Amino acid sequence: GKIEESVEDGLDKKVAGYISEDEDDIEIMDKIQETIECCGVHGIEDYTENATWVSNHNNKTIPASCCQNMGTDTSAKTCIIEEDTVYFDKGCLDLTTETLKENAGLVIGITLGFIVIQIVTVCLGCVFCRRIARDG
Repeated sequence: GKIEESVEDGLDKKVAGYISEDEDDIEIMDKIQETIECCGVHGIEDYTENATWVSNHNNKTIPASCCQNMGTDTSAKTCIIEEDTVYFDKGCLDLTTETLKENAGLVIGITLGFIVIQIVTVCLGCVFCRRIARDG
């Protein structure tokens, strides 16, 4: 749907920015990949099959935020895929849209709650205005 398309567009731009070494995009994608435990938009191929990424690193390297077992080395920006490397193989798009779909009811409920609060506030405002006008 439209939500999935806009999420995909946003993630595509951030991954492209990550690959071209835009500091803001790197920070954002690292946070997303670490938090949701995912890698790239559709998977590690977004990095390992990208010509720019491969020429800067190689096709066996992915961002450190995609790897689970980085240990205490928080300064590493990448990790090498080896037999014992544990990395997040799912793409962020799938996990993000799953999360949005799972929580759609919660989002709708919160939105409706805010709408009800606004309506009650407007009604109370009208009541107070009438009282002030009547009592002068």
